[in-house]
Formats: sequence, structure tokens, C-alpha cells
Amino acid sequence: MSKGCFNLRGWESNVECKHTSRNSGDTSVLGIIWNLDKDTLKCKIDFEILSYGTKINKRLILSTVQNLYDPIGVLTPTSLLPKHIIQDLWKSHFSWDEELPPSVVNRFSKWLNEMYLLKDVTLSRFMNFNETSELHVFVDACKGAYAACVFIRSEVGNESKVTLIRAKNRVAPLKL
Repeated sequence: MSKGCFNLRGWESNVECKHTSRNSGDTSVLGIIWNLDKDTLKCKIDFEILSYGTKINKRLILSTVQNLYDPIGVLTPTSLLPKHIIQDLWKSHFSWDEELPPSVVNRFSKWLNEMYLLKDVTLSRFMNFNETSELHVFVDACKGAYAACVFIRSEVGNESKVTLIRAKNRVAPLKL
């Protein structure tokens, strides 16, 4: 690690081994919350609550949306709406600090309120690969967006286990 200039400062494990002890509780790994006891991952959703009278502008919306760190794609279905809002703001030529019209503010506020419902959504970190494992890829597109997700499906005993590996979405580019 030192040859690559990586300064290893901490170590977390949910399994006891020779060089580490078993840890418990939640820990943050690259912006994702890892529950060491249940071996699950969840995204941090801790947007600042907008108080009455907060001026909603393009800067605030972009800052809030960019605060959402989801490298696996657990929140992919919910991240499309704010991307569309931002794209609409670019088309409308609002300045960074200009107060936005109520129609935009209402769309954004509704999305923000719904995001709090997802703060407890977890994803199992364990992926079972065996001779029955199948990789499933789903892709979809429409006029305004496209998305893809990858799952692994494995037979474990008498049941099937399906685990999300990765998901991603994009808004369709604007035609100039």
C-alpha cells in the first residue's frame, strides 16, 4: 500500500482474524454506512431540512443532489427526478441565485420529502456466487432517460437469492 502512496489509517472487519478483532455497529466506508453486525449497506441521506422561507435556487438544488453519494446504485430510481429538474433549470436559463418559480420548488420539495422515507433502506453486502449463479442485466430507455441494473441470482438451498450488484441512470442529453 505504501508503494502506491496509500496511507492505511484504519481497518474495519465484521470477521475476527489474525490481525484484527471483530467490530460491531455501523461504520462509514467511502460515504456508505456499513452495518457490521447485519453485513448490510445503506446510503447516507442527511439533507438539510429546508425551513419555511428558504430561498430555493439552482445552486441549492444542485448542491443537495450532489450530496447524494450512491456508488452501488441503491437509490437509482429516486435520483432521476432531480436530474430532470436540473436539466430543466439549465434549459430555462435561471441564474445560480435566482429564486425559482413555485412549480419547480414544489417538485424539488416533494422529492426531498420522499427521500427521507429511504433513509432506512438497506442492501445485503453478501453476494453468493456458486454453480447456480446467473447474472441478470436489465436496460430500459425512454425519450427523457435511460437506465441499467445488474443482479446476481443464486440458488441457496431451496430458495433463490437475488442481489443488486450495480445500477445507474442518466437523463437523455439535450438536443441543441
